[in-house]
Amino acid sequence: MSDLPFAPVLLLIGLTLGLASAANAACLDLKQTNVLSFEGTLNYRIFAGPPNYEDVRRGDTPEPTYILTLAEPICASGDEFVDPRDTFSQVQIFPESSGKAVPALAKDLRRWVGKRVVVEGASPFGAHTGHHHAPLLLPITRIALASVPTQSYGTAMTTVQGFYAALSAGNGEEAAKFVIPKKRSSGPLSATAISKFYGNLPEPLTLVDVVATRSGEYRVRYRYVASGPRRCDGESIVRATQVSGSNLIESIKAVSGC
Repeated sequence: MSDLPFAPVLLLIGLTLGLASAANAACLDLKQTNVLSFEGTLNYRIFAGPPNYEDVRRGDTPEPTYILTLAEPICASGDEFVDPRDTFSQVQIFPESSGKAVPALAKDLRRWVGKRVVVEGASPFGAHTGHHHAPLLLPITRIALASVPTQSYGTAMTTVQGFYAALSAGNGEEAAKFVIPKKRSSGPLSATAISKFYGNLPEPLTLVDVVATRSGEYRVRYRYVASGPRRCDGESIVRATQVSGSNLIESIKAVSGC
């Protein structure tokens, strides 16, 4: 009889532990080594730094900061400075200091404030100093404008996207399918030329974004590392035309020189 009053308590404890375990399991594990990706709105703020971390207008050092605001709150575990019971919707982002792409990342951060972006990075960590202005911090290795899938429907943008996806894979045969027939057999847009160059890059091409500039014309930004190593932060104007009802690439003009 003496054990009966404790049965509901034990059941409640078991349910609480079970719910806590389930919540932790759904949280982002900061110990994972894979590249992490977040999508949200990019914001820029100047926070107050030392000596008082209160107000730049009263003598505190300005600390310019980029904050990614997520559409939905998340939780995290695996770091002593984060509590999996807490949720947050802001991530402080900055270029990974050791990467060769730092200048390009810094440029993109400046130009895309207020826009919806996708970022990638590794080694996130919880805020633990006065210089940290969001619950989670992420050194990023890539940033791109978030694409709206429907905006490319029924346009030549899907052709451009498919072409650069093939370049990323170094597959000339697939890439040439998106080019007008007369340029498939020879020249820089031929299957052989594409496979030879893009199939042997030390670091594959990454498509940054595709933006329509006018009907049938697109500005494309991309990155890759060629032999040397030589890093290309490239931009090209791609023109498309219709051939037998299909949108195909007619010409590509490099704006950045690579």
